[in-house]
Amino acid sequence: MSAIPPAAAGGTPCAAAAPEVLARTAGVVAQRIYAGELAGAETRSDQRQVEEFTPLLSAVAAGEGGAVNEAVTSLVYSHTHVVRLRVTRGGNVLADVGGPYILAPVGGTLRFHGQTVGRYVLSVQDDLGYVKLETRFIGAPLIMREGSRPVPVERLLAPGPASIPAHGPVRYRNVSYEAYSFNASSFPSGPLRISLLLPLAASLPKRTCVQIRTAELGLVAQRIARRYSLSPSNFASYLKLTTGLTGALIYIRSGSHQLAGSTHPGPAHLPTSGSLTYRGVRYGVASFGTGTSEGFARVYMLVR
Repeated sequence: MSAIPPAAAGGTPCAAAAPEVLARTAGVVAQRIYAGELAGAETRSDQRQVEEFTPLLSAVAAGEGGAVNEAVTSLVYSHTHVVRLRVTRGGNVLADVGGPYILAPVGGTLRFHGQTVGRYVLSVQDDLGYVKLETRFIGAPLIMREGSRPVPVERLLAPGPASIPAHGPVRYRNVSYEAYSFNASSFPSGPLRISLLLPLAASLPKRTCVQIRTAELGLVAQRIARRYSLSPSNFASYLKLTTGLTGALIYIRSGSHQLAGSTHPGPAHLPTSGSLTYRGVRYGVASFGTGTSEGFARVYMLVR
């Protein structure tokens, strides 16, 4: 990605606010990743599949535990995104199939011939899967705790600091971090605390707050691009995912030719870094070069 220089003449260094700006920028992306597991298109699709699966509905209505368990098992292993599914009737658990460390549960009602026959809770993501996404897209050390108990999954920072603030400085193993924490839910219910620890570069306070935010989101966009072999067939999905997680405008260009973008035709000229005004709004700009099926291209990110 194009380098972000120290604050230029006329730009005010972010100074003491720099750590919080960095942590909040990355933390909001982490929260959006989690929110996608709760209410993304895949989750809604899997909810509909559960709510319309006749073998499950009829088995719950009849109170046949074996048939309910068979139906739930078939749903969890039906190549959908469901990693765990629990079905209850009258407060009694009829079936609970899936992995042990699961987050982002969503629930709903099971109806058969117009009558409510039970309820379900499902999740499309386990704790390790979330950790992998955060590591792949953000790259900050991550800690997950249920109350005071660390979640025992791979790739988490362990054991981690004894105390982590919602937002603020943390010192751990002689390294200075800025923490960003948010509340989530474990399966089937219960508190889950997710904390990111952002390492702090010595030069960070010398940059403007806009430069810090733009550079961090630019790195996220670059990391997401590594998931794709970018081509016209997936430009739209790359833009959708990246914009959804960062809130930025994205443009993919080969020279002056726009291959894809958040708006069409997009800005007439895009600097590789810095800032520009587009449609009356001031944006910070980050960019990086990448290969595509159409040849070398540059991805530009405009951060409001």
